[in-house]
Amino acid sequence: MTDTRKGPNPYDDMSKRTSEHRPNLGLMIGGAVVAVIALIAALVFLWPSGGDGENAGEGTGASAAADPSQETAAVAISGEDLPPLPDTGGFLPAAGEDEAVGLTVPTLTGQSFDESEVVIDPDDGQPKLVVFLAHWCPHCQAEVPVIQDWIDSGEAPEDLEIYAVTTSVDPSQPNYPPSAWISGAGWTPPVLLDDDAQSAAASWGLTGFPYFVFVDADGKVWQRGSGEIPIEDLSRLADELVAGQGPSGVDPGDNEGLQTPVDLEAEEGGAN
Repeated sequence: MTDTRKGPNPYDDMSKRTSEHRPNLGLMIGGAVVAVIALIAALVFLWPSGGDGENAGEGTGASAAADPSQETAAVAISGEDLPPLPDTGGFLPAAGEDEAVGLTVPTLTGQSFDESEVVIDPDDGQPKLVVFLAHWCPHCQAEVPVIQDWIDSGEAPEDLEIYAVTTSVDPSQPNYPPSAWISGAGWTPPVLLDDDAQSAAASWGLTGFPYFVFVDADGKVWQRGSGEIPIEDLSRLADELVAGQGPSGVDPGDNEGLQTPVDLEAEEGGAN
């Protein structure tokens, strides 16, 4: 027997129901465009800067020290070693006392705490301030925040490249590891790690900490000094360097107590 009962046709309202639940193509396209734009913006923000004439170690200070994989690293040194800084009893040798003035500094090619490359190149045409630091040196610990404040204030010349070289690393000495110190200080300039033999420090003539080397745009030693220096003197010297002037004298008085002498031929990390 055929069932002739009739009920509502389940297909009568199909077009209406499908239109109500059909995805909005315009919204989908718009969302995709927004996602692509966000992705591009993220890539631009995260992509490392680079290019001709830019600092090869840009961004290797506190950012690299925050997630370190090493505290020392191999350093390739190219060029003639500088003679040791003479002991003149003051922060800066007087004119004619430092035979390194006018000599080309050696090229240092190494790494930072996260293994990113750092190159201190005398041939890049940029004046430089290179500061050699030991984590256990109290005068280095005092000087780092002062220099960083100077940088943060915008008083450091824009055309001056600033580097730090951490050297004389010794796990048995205070304030170890240097990466934690650099990260905690918020140090922004590039940091090159010296090797266990302190080869970079020796090649640049270091005799005490902190050790400053001002390098002119021709890659030659403009001035060297060791010990804590008043920031107003450091700032003035930096301005003179960038302007191509000769260094004016600095007389901070007796440097005794403001410098940590070091014998690089002594046992690693030992201070006199």
